[in-house]
Amino acid sequence: MEEMIAHYEDTKRNTFFIQLINLKQKCSTVEHIEDIQKLNTRVTDILEEHRIDFVIGSFKDKIHHEVLLWELDLLEKAFRVARKFERKIMEKRNSTTHNYKYGSVATPSLPQPTRLTPQQLEKKKEQKGFISFVISNTLKVISFLRRNYFT
Repeated sequence: MEEMIAHYEDTKRNTFFIQLINLKQKCSTVEHIEDIQKLNTRVTDILEEHRIDFVIGSFKDKIHHEVLLWELDLLEKAFRVARKFERKIMEKRNSTTHNYKYGSVATPSLPQPTRLTPQQLEKKKEQKGFISFVISNTLKVISFLRRNYFT
């Protein structure tokens, strides 16, 4: 980013350029994109790839990372991905259920502990012992296969 700013040192005096490189998303993605587009039409002499880098860097962290993963070559594609990802975030947020009671969060209902009889406890121990036995033997087989076939 610093290299790009240095590259456009002459343009840096331009107020719109300064606004573009300092722009950070503080509203919805749609509103932020509108702000970007207003500045974008006024800033000239910047390569598209650098413009995209400035714009992607201005999005909120979750959206920024998602858009960055796409390695986009057009500003409109970056806008499309950002809008789509924000929609997904909002859908997840709206689909979660909340247990509110009169404006405060209700305490979650936790499962009640069950008391085991001595026979049930012994049976559980036996099951755990069997599982440990199976896991131990499986690890031995994997170790043998690695030594003999994968080295």
